Amino acid sequence: MSNVPMTRPHEALAIHETDFFHSSTFVQLDDGRILHAAGTTFTTSEDGGLTWSEPFSRDDEDGNPVGGGGTSLVNLSNGGVGLAAMWRAPRGTVSEKKIHLLFWRSENAGETWARPIVVTSPSIRTYAYQDVLLRTESGRIILPVYVSLGQNAGPDDVTPPVSGKLVNGQWVGTAAHFFDPHFSCSYVCYSDDDGLTWKRNADGELIILNDWNATYSYTNEPSLAEVAPGRLLMMMRTGLGRLYQAWSNDNGETWTRPQPTALASSTTPAQVRTLPNGHLLIVWNQESEEDVKRGFNRTRISSAVSRNGGGIWEFFQNVESMHEATRVEPGPIRPLRPAETYFPPGSPAPEREVEHVREVDFHGRWSYPSVFVMEDRVLIAHTYSVYEEHPEQAELIYSSRKEGGINQKLKVLPLSWFYGGKEPADNPWLPKAWEPAKP
Repeated sequence: MSNVPMTRPHEALAIHETDFFHSSTFVQLDDGRILHAAGTTFTTSEDGGLTWSEPFSRDDEDGNPVGGGGTSLVNLSNGGVGLAAMWRAPRGTVSEKKIHLLFWRSENAGETWARPIVVTSPSIRTYAYQDVLLRTESGRIILPVYVSLGQNAGPDDVTPPVSGKLVNGQWVGTAAHFFDPHFSCSYVCYSDDDGLTWKRNADGELIILNDWNATYSYTNEPSLAEVAPGRLLMMMRTGLGRLYQAWSNDNGETWTRPQPTALASSTTPAQVRTLPNGHLLIVWNQESEEDVKRGFNRTRISSAVSRNGGGIWEFFQNVESMHEATRVEPGPIRPLRPAETYFPPGSPAPEREVEHVREVDFHGRWSYPSVFVMEDRVLIAHTYSVYEEHPEQAELIYSSRKEGGINQKLKVLPLSWFYGGKEPADNPWLPKAWEPAKP
């Protein structure tokens, strides 16, 4: 374990402790300010993220709060701002599970907002990872989403297996949808008129096909970057021990089948961005099969840079970590689950790999990064929770559940930090990004 939770923390321009959890998204306004949204809360910064205003909220023209789960901001033309978020009917109503995406438009830098536009159908549960709206060079706005299919835990709603570990002799959960009964698949919605109308990609949902008509696997929480004009890279969360990727050569209308990357990952999402110099930046939970089996999922957020359009990833850094290593070699492509698995009372005890069952004296959890790229710096917000012992309660609790506790860190990092403290430069030995196939 590491007592230095971040690579070269002294280079950070600012580190903020907040309570925005995993809803943050950012956009730069025409006057240079940064507008930040998280759920239905907004803040602004006038100095590149070093300091922030007091939180405030906004209502649309119908008097309803702007925003929701999975918030994403994007610049519109003529100084406008768009915001996408998930919406669901109030709990206890017939429609409470009909989750879908809405899109709000503001023509005056987020001061006032029009009534929302429906992006996805309420007839099927549709979700989005936060901070994923992309405006391409053509002006097209793309929103990657995913759907969740299938029943809940079972006909009697039996609690599925859960994973955890012992921290200071007490059991704590380390679950991350390792036993999710649902199947999910990804697709994109796009708009060519600043969000007034929306279409979806023409070639169907993106799922993992390991063997024709034999083995399928899910994808969800996709994130996008534009590698070259009209050429897009999508990164997807999977349960197979690594991130998967897909490519579009027609501005998001069609996609290749998802294929594995060389980036080790637990069952968590990634954010991928294009830097001002054209290089790619990825920020994600980088964990090995051994990490996951020992219950250390979501205990290392890493970053890496690709200088050749996503073919080779370099300069691995730790944004937040419990581990010394900054680079993890991915293991076999197969489902990953922690060794310490528990079933409800009355169920038989599972067989466990004893070499992976470890007790620890500290455990944390950080994930769901949001990433905002500026000319000279990058803002990364990620969830942050630790288990702390409270003798007066004789138990461990999450710091995020403690009254007044934080559940997010926002780090402002110079661009050089992502290159190992060096000034960004091309590698003359690396092949450049390949050109889209000619029609």
